[in-house]
Amino acid sequence: MSAKLLKVLSALFLLLVSPLIQAQTPEGSFRDTTPEDFVAKNLPSKYYNELWTYHADLNDGIQLVVTFSINDFGSSFKERVTGGKLMVAWKDGNSYVVNKEYSPDDLISEAEDHHLKLHPERNYWAKGSLNDEHRLYYKTQKDGIKYDVDITFYDIAQGKALGDGEYNIGSHKLGLTIPMPHANVKGFIAINDDTVQVSGTGYMDHLYQDNLTTDLIDTSYRVKQGDDENGFYFHFLKIKNNHSRSSIGYGVGYKNGMAYLISPSGIEVNRSKGDLDLQTTFGTYQDGKIEVEAYEMLNKYSLINELGSVQKFFVKKVVGGELIEMHGNARINGSKEGYFYYMDAK
Repeated sequence: MSAKLLKVLSALFLLLVSPLIQAQTPEGSFRDTTPEDFVAKNLPSKYYNELWTYHADLNDGIQLVVTFSINDFGSSFKERVTGGKLMVAWKDGNSYVVNKEYSPDDLISEAEDHHLKLHPERNYWAKGSLNDEHRLYYKTQKDGIKYDVDITFYDIAQGKALGDGEYNIGSHKLGLTIPMPHANVKGFIAINDDTVQVSGTGYMDHLYQDNLTTDLIDTSYRVKQGDDENGFYFHFLKIKNNHSRSSIGYGVGYKNGMAYLISPSGIEVNRSKGDLDLQTTFGTYQDGKIEVEAYEMLNKYSLINELGSVQKFFVKKVVGGELIEMHGNARINGSKEGYFYYMDAK
């Protein structure tokens, strides 16, 4: 038997007999978040990813996602970077995406006033106490289009974390906290000379992990419905296993203004179209099944869509695949309106 064949058979044997990758939930109780849950971890790791995700559902059919990030793909051709991504679904049905990228040396991250700024001389930042008002600002231009986002989150619900917030996935860690499970939103958004005064609701969560998303996660589901009186927000994730899938993450639910933990017992996709899971059943230990119908996708984006075919191939090899981001409107349990932001690792 050739050495090459022996190597292949050995690999197959290890795959078949190795234990499934199981996720261990964080240790500790369901607790209030602190400013330290917001501040950048920026941990040393060859493959590192950290995200602060803001999502707001606004008047006139406008919806936006702003993500501040720290990314390290363990590649010799590109060092660790920070990023700021704006995704906007506009009132006329058009959608826009713009990215900015900087050195981590320029990042400002302060716990005390929940301050996050990509560069001291650039207009991409978030700042303000989560006990009062928290302002998000993003101003730039790309391909002749000017963007100006200035919104404030207020009446902010108490943030919640589960223990230390860290899930063990095999030998890797994924941290998740929800510093802002619900807030009202006010301000303005302008695209070129079209300025709209906006109001609505939103949330923000903070995630970090020490491995590539494409290696750890199958799909990430963020779903919001209602308010902090009788609504919920959750961020559930399907992790990748050798033979099966498990779910991690958590959410914050409200009954008569009282907050409680929502934890996943399973995720079942009932119907999908292309990359979007249209109908999904989220099992929970506290509320039974939550049926989510993602009936309207407002924006879909993949970073590698901006690259040429040769660059796409190369980047996929480096990062292990592709991340598809989608956000839009959802119907919860057949009748209640909500909104979603999904990420699919291909």
